[in-house]
Amino acid sequence: MKKLRVVLVDDVFYAREDLKGILKPRIDIEVVGEAECTGKAWALIEHEQHIDIVFLDIDIPTESERAGLDFAANLNRLTNPPWVVFVSGESKHALEAHQLHPAHYLLKPVDDSALDRALDWIRNQQAKRQKPRCRIAVKHQIQNREGRNDACIAFIYYDDIVYIQKNNNAATLKIKLAQGDLLDGVYGTLVEWVSCGLLKVHRSSLLNPKYVQGLKPRPSEESAYKAYFRNCPDEVDVGERYLESLREALLNGSADKFP
Repeated sequence: MKKLRVVLVDDVFYAREDLKGILKPRIDIEVVGEAECTGKAWALIEHEQHIDIVFLDIDIPTESERAGLDFAANLNRLTNPPWVVFVSGESKHALEAHQLHPAHYLLKPVDDSALDRALDWIRNQQAKRQKPRCRIAVKHQIQNREGRNDACIAFIYYDDIVYIQKNNNAATLKIKLAQGDLLDGVYGTLVEWVSCGLLKVHRSSLLNPKYVQGLKPRPSEESAYKAYFRNCPDEVDVGERYLESLREALLNGSADKFP
């Protein structure tokens, strides 16, 4: 069995000991090091070379209230960054932490079931990394020089989809891809794509939570929001009835449901 190699970063010794005690029964987890500050943690990660998970406190008094956030941002710049699981005594940094795309955000004292959810998500992601990605063929339309629509086929990966929207006054969809391409005139229904793991956020749109950067209220409607994305200028409406499920997906890392 290949074990997941773990580093613990927390300025409180007993917090690290408690977490080690909770992790110990998980036979596929190996704690290879611990540190009370981000400087020592960085040196440890460089020395160990391959680390799968970093359990990271946010408020480290000897450095700053947001030291863990800054450290996570630096980890994300690595070629193969480890998964980050924030472990904090309060939730006030949760939204900012999400923008760094952690595997999970755990509150102290750490609950066994919450920890297992975080580890299961990471295990699933690790398994996906080891499998070849499969492409699907999507028929769409491109307007030619004469103004007529030509039928085309794009071969795409599910996890490259940023969002899907229904076209107004047409029984077709448009699909936005992470590379910036837009496939328009795609025949089908949103229901077909929900079954593939995309999250419904409006009666006319789905999105992939892993690309969402944040939410902002629409200026004219207090109860409706827009989702905005990383590396994509588009925005997607979020209906009030879908807002809570989207927030839960973003905070709890449940984008693992996406193929």
